[in-house]
Amino acid sequence: MIPKPTIPVPSKRILLVEDNDAIREGIAQHLQIDNYLVIQTGNGTEALKVLNNFTPDLILSDINMPGIDGIELYKEIRKNPRLITVPFLFLTADNSAQSRRLGRELGVEDYLTKPINRQDLLSTINARLLRSAEVEVAHIGQAYLETVKVLANAIEGRDHYTRGHVDRVTKYALWMAEELRWPDEQMRMMEFGARLHDIGKIIIPDQILNKRGRLTPEEWALMQQHPVAGEKILSGISHLQAARPYVLYHHEHWDGTGYPEGLQGREIPLEARILAIIDVYDALTTERPYHPARPHDEVLHYVELQAGKYFDSDLVVVFLDVMNKRLPES
Repeated sequence: MIPKPTIPVPSKRILLVEDNDAIREGIAQHLQIDNYLVIQTGNGTEALKVLNNFTPDLILSDINMPGIDGIELYKEIRKNPRLITVPFLFLTADNSAQSRRLGRELGVEDYLTKPINRQDLLSTINARLLRSAEVEVAHIGQAYLETVKVLANAIEGRDHYTRGHVDRVTKYALWMAEELRWPDEQMRMMEFGARLHDIGKIIIPDQILNKRGRLTPEEWALMQQHPVAGEKILSGISHLQAARPYVLYHHEHWDGTGYPEGLQGREIPLEARILAIIDVYDALTTERPYHPARPHDEVLHYVELQAGKYFDSDLVVVFLDVMNKRLPES
């Protein structure tokens, strides 16, 4: 005998479409015991009416039903942009290769064969919901990245002499992270931090950003405020908190002569120590109003000479190796 659910704690919402009352009730009880919220309908027509005002996390539908069968229901659901990514599983007594092939061609995620085994039911649904959540997280991450790119490009576009700087710094930073075998989440935040490292330049007037001559002491003092200004911007964005060290500390020097806080050695976050090397390399190898572009080998030699002074010596070794191996291939 199937136990009745006690006090359900609804989490994911499932639309169950099945014309056999006994089968539908049995499946619903299995799912409710496992803390799913189940909305039941007896046919495809009822299901479409429910879906007018309800977005489930997963749809579980019989194939063979009177009126609108499971196949037609699936086709109608996939016409709705709001429902196009909702996982759809078929319940079927027909486990033939032809039936499965039809479902695969339509894009149905999986099949459950009647009679339904409770463990198979729960494991299949859990797996599909987990996969759906992973896809959603990936889409959110991509949306974040696209927003970051637009913002970074808007800031960079004000400076006539640094076009392409953000893309190059990001590329080199990811090369370093790959060499250091950082995990995916750290790599993702490295990309965000590298793209946004100069976001604080939004406070710098155009005439200072694009000045061809040397900056006055007052102008230089204002320019040195951009890391703090950038960090303040990110402080209010929850998903970018891990990018703040890149923005705030990428002008700190190993010997303590950098800004804004004069940190030294390993007081400087690792992320910022990496970015400091890359930022200087790219600045020196590209034309700026105050200097022409210098050759790659000459700048690498300069970086090597500054190991232990401006830069972390251990990271300089990694950087030189990475750039010598990968830059000719880019």
